[in-house]
Amino acid sequence: MRSKGRGPRSASALLQQVSACLVLFQRVLKVGLVRLGIHPSSNQYLNAYRHRPEHKPICGVAGIPKLIKTLMANPDLLMPLGGCFILAFDLINRARCREPIVARLDVAVEPSDIFNCAEIFLGLAEGTLGSGSASKNAGKGKNYDGMLQVNAFTPVTDPERMSDSHRVIWQRERARVDAAGYHADEVVLMDIFHADAQMSMTLPMQISAGLKELVAEWKADGFAKPTDADPTGKTTRDPCTIETSIQILNAYIRADRKNKMLLRAQMRPADIQVIREAATNPKTVPAIMLLAKIAREPIYQPMYQVFAEARKAATGVAPTIPVLELL
Repeated sequence: MRSKGRGPRSASALLQQVSACLVLFQRVLKVGLVRLGIHPSSNQYLNAYRHRPEHKPICGVAGIPKLIKTLMANPDLLMPLGGCFILAFDLINRARCREPIVARLDVAVEPSDIFNCAEIFLGLAEGTLGSGSASKNAGKGKNYDGMLQVNAFTPVTDPERMSDSHRVIWQRERARVDAAGYHADEVVLMDIFHADAQMSMTLPMQISAGLKELVAEWKADGFAKPTDADPTGKTTRDPCTIETSIQILNAYIRADRKNKMLLRAQMRPADIQVIREAATNPKTVPAIMLLAKIAREPIYQPMYQVFAEARKAATGVAPTIPVLELL
């Protein structure tokens, strides 16, 4: 799937897409946090996790993986995650403060440099895209700077999927939130899966009434896109959906080039393998989820277009995403 002629064109398109996406997503987050009165030192979301030690025996996990623990302590990133719950369970129109709500969150580690990701996914020669932080090691699984990313958010709608552990964790968190005076806030649970670790953990999250109001506005009006590149000056908008909420979260992590959020990590061979499988043989859950994400998120569109054209030229059929039945 090598293509000498596509490298420079793809690199330019990827760079333009990165810039446009990050401007939009950073504006959305800044506006949302100011509207909610949330700042990095705010306790509104952090207080739900200060009692993590008493949750560890219930979750059945000896130690919470560092990246996920850091993700769950970041109020900027919990806002789009909360938005996913609000949209998936229609919490704008139906409060569910007195019942457990659960969703599955699948996370992974992928290159923090989009050019590295494209080289691995497209099977390009070393340094084809030229800008990668580790292009000379493309495909070898060495010295890649990685970052945590969310690949999928799947609401649990079957009551039979609710375990006793879910109920215990939710009841404790509900009692704590009520004791703090936030009776109208939702308490939700996330089953977080990381494929390479072959493990999951359940963590609670508190969703405020203010966030529900903000998501309602976004749902009605959409996210305003930057108009810098539009000579007509017209404002265009993206719809507020679960998919765009995940894009916001992922783009915010990607924009943190100095790793102030501590969500960067060295990639391992298993992380590289998932990217390869997504392009060549997506049969595992992580590979299928990644391929779906690459096909869905705008930042990957240039490299996905190259992939789709090459696949169709080789097989005569456009690529499709296998259906996953997780729940």
